[in-house]
Amino acid sequence: MKKTKLSSEEQHRLHLLQEEKNQELIKRFILDEAESKVTDIFSDSELDHELDKRKLLDTLDQYWRIKNLDQDVQQSPSDYEKIYPQEFYKEIFRLNGWKYEGSISQKPWIVGKYTNEIIYYRFSAEVLPFLRIVNPYFIPGKRKNKHHQYLTPGARVELQRFIEESINVMKQCSDWNEFRIKYCNKYNVPYQLKIIF
Repeated sequence: MKKTKLSSEEQHRLHLLQEEKNQELIKRFILDEAESKVTDIFSDSELDHELDKRKLLDTLDQYWRIKNLDQDVQQSPSDYEKIYPQEFYKEIFRLNGWKYEGSISQKPWIVGKYTNEIIYYRFSAEVLPFLRIVNPYFIPGKRKNKHHQYLTPGARVELQRFIEESINVMKQCSDWNEFRIKYCNKYNVPYQLKIIF
């Protein structure tokens, strides 16, 4: 039997079909592996775990009401709107001696930590932990939404004020530690300076 040579287009189609088949096999393997970890979905331990999760959610709802968190935090996000002006990030970059190139879309991860410290710590002690609960990471370091999307309209007004106040203090300082000391003392925000060995 004589073999016929495939054209480059036919070879390409065959290659694509093989890739699709491989991807399906990989997907099936991942699903099978994930399901194999749950030995018995209706076992006592699995049902106990599900019951514990529901109790925790009920407890969170009760705590939410007791602490009046619904005044500051909502359980579902609002539509995104730009809250933080470029000036806020420009000042953070200046105080840290980082290069600023006119616009900041990509920021070092530490900027999120700084924002929590100087902005979200200004709210009551429960607000940031609850923002982290309603807006968890979907992959390490990435959240689906911005924390401010979970703030109520009244809390967003406060947020704007906190941002403006932080920018005003930043403009008076020459480095990040000076800013943190001045800002945290002025607005009674907890802080810890880095210890250098």
